[in-house]
Amino acid sequence: MGRESQWAMPDVTSQRVSVKLEKLANTKMMQQIAIDAAAVVLAPYVWNRFGMGPAARIEATMPGAYLRIAARDTTTLGVIIDATANQGCPAASMPVVEYSVDDGPFTVVPLTRTGEVYTLSLAADLAAEAPHHAEFFFRAADLCQERWRSSLDHLRIAGIALDAGGVLLLPPTRSKKAIGFGDSITEGVGIDGFFASWQQLGVNNAKGTWLPLACNALGCEYGQLGSGGQGMVNKTMAVPPLPQSWDHYDAHTSRLIGGRLLPEPDYVFCGMGTNDFEGDIDHPNDITDDYTRWLTAVRAACPATRIFCVVPPFGWHLAEIQAAVDARNRAGDGRVHVIDTAPLKDGFDTRNRPSRLAHDGCHPSLYGSALLGALVAAEVQKVESRG
Repeated sequence: MGRESQWAMPDVTSQRVSVKLEKLANTKMMQQIAIDAAAVVLAPYVWNRFGMGPAARIEATMPGAYLRIAARDTTTLGVIIDATANQGCPAASMPVVEYSVDDGPFTVVPLTRTGEVYTLSLAADLAAEAPHHAEFFFRAADLCQERWRSSLDHLRIAGIALDAGGVLLLPPTRSKKAIGFGDSITEGVGIDGFFASWQQLGVNNAKGTWLPLACNALGCEYGQLGSGGQGMVNKTMAVPPLPQSWDHYDAHTSRLIGGRLLPEPDYVFCGMGTNDFEGDIDHPNDITDDYTRWLTAVRAACPATRIFCVVPPFGWHLAEIQAAVDARNRAGDGRVHVIDTAPLKDGFDTRNRPSRLAHDGCHPSLYGSALLGALVAAEVQKVESRG
């Protein structure tokens, strides 16, 4: 199949919104297409959407959110950032994004501008006669800016920028959907190097964690919700424990519609437990009851979804997670499963000493994440093969 035939033309009368034309220094006329255009593929479950047309916005609280676009008849591609969300954010805490154009290498960009709406250029001088496409990811942000209650280090997007006359195309989408919850291991902390500070974000990479890797293998569009320090019962970090926060985008906005998670995902993943200890790691909390109540709540919101409870790669809380799953199974819910990560434990449970799977012995490297993601995908496929 040729590249040009991979994208379908959307209904331009209802899905393409040109909000204004700008004349750039090189006299090129530009158009801005509102972010609620249906030809923009958005990560499910993670973008809080509000407004319509020119006033439409999408906002992500946690790293991992993505979008994909495709276009023709344009020499430029851009994403319009609404940095009014970041007014007052310290420079070192600003969101970091990365993008790839036409399957090229990813470019990492720490955002710096605040208090304005502006276009972040992804590409210029493209061949207008050919179709082009881009992937755009929210890569990292500082946990210490009250991300649950404040938009300071959120990523807010207003639209897509093309040449005047450029047309959005509909990129291919994967057939399944998934949502995954976790802590810093799911957020992507320390993927690309030793993690030393939330104000040194260069080593954090949400796109490189186990969840995107597993979801890509399983053919899923996915919502990634990892937040450092979070747990099933942990109450010390910026985001409340999972049972109190999973159904919200942030402290103010519910993720559910009429009590349901829509569209219903094929899979829910939970990678919680690493942070559930009292004072030090040798005094873990018992998370059985909280985990069981959370599973019950998720089942009410997702009646037919398969739920996979991933044991932290340290192996902690295995018995409690298994007990919570067993309780659901005994209640007649056979679509809840445990994924034991025991084959990887020796590469992680090193008490903060660097290992072959983690730069700091805790947060998986890209290699460690790849092994974890492959294990998760393989276990899901085993379950699916049994029907």
